[in-house]
Amino acid sequence: MRRRDALRLGGSALIAPYVAGCDRLVVLGPLSPELLPITPNDEFYVYSYAGTPSFDGEAHEMLLVHEDTELARFDLAFLSTLASREREHTLECIGARPRNQDIGNAVWGGVPLTELLDALGVSVPESAVGLRLVGMDDYDAGVAIEDLLSPIWIVWLMNGVPLPVEHGFPARLLVPGRYGVKNLKWIREIAFVDEPHVSYWTAVGWSEEAVYRPNTFVVTPIDGVEAKTGELVRFVGTAFAGLDEIGAVEVRVDGGSWQPATLDYQNGPQVWTLWSWEWMASGEGNHTVQVRCTTVAGEQSVAVAEGTSLLDGYNGSMTIGVRVTA
Repeated sequence: MRRRDALRLGGSALIAPYVAGCDRLVVLGPLSPELLPITPNDEFYVYSYAGTPSFDGEAHEMLLVHEDTELARFDLAFLSTLASREREHTLECIGARPRNQDIGNAVWGGVPLTELLDALGVSVPESAVGLRLVGMDDYDAGVAIEDLLSPIWIVWLMNGVPLPVEHGFPARLLVPGRYGVKNLKWIREIAFVDEPHVSYWTAVGWSEEAVYRPNTFVVTPIDGVEAKTGELVRFVGTAFAGLDEIGAVEVRVDGGSWQPATLDYQNGPQVWTLWSWEWMASGEGNHTVQVRCTTVAGEQSVAVAEGTSLLDGYNGSMTIGVRVTA
């Protein structure tokens, strides 16, 4: 079986042996056919500040600088000479909410950014406190120099094929622990800076740190679903908290006691958890089903379904309505 064919599999733990290059793979139960552990490229959410830029990615040169002094240039051909490895990594938009679940999980191909620096013969300047990241769409973001060791990755493959244009071809960055606003596409410049760089979206109120917060989504069924009394309803969704791995997912009906959901798929920090829970519909009328997550470190998604802060990233415990009929 070809690996890209395995990535399309749903409803089976058979996917496990075919996701190569992952440090740890734990499948805790049968996967739901409604939600794949690896998001196909054409179904992965797309967001950019100014649309997809038009340029020749094959010939494009990317710059490494210290402040405004050029240190090195590299292109896709140079990246392709490096020994790329695969990294399973989830991305979530800082603006994701229950009504726009902008989250996806892929197996990316590339190397830690520090390995690229070594290959180019570039050392981190002693005076540098952070990185200024700039894309071909003129979008910019800053990260602390310590994030290099998280580590930041530069990738040029996505689910076994060259990075699609809408996802950052020829190369993009993955910054563990931080929302998509820090994970730049279409890299133009990676700059070491001696003063922290204030990101584009920070100026209009969004979080500068952009650290993932625990959150849960119900993917299926949709809000307002109808079920007959005695019908078994299967709820499926995601839970994610970046570098803080999900430890538990719980569900409650009409504000009652929390009940454990099944963790169907996990692969360590920086990878989403897929969960499922079954409910025997009872009690004619309208009901509310809510899901929450708790991380290994003890952080929890808040009881407020919409979260507590629009600009800091979603940290809510999503609810959906279910109408039960005779």
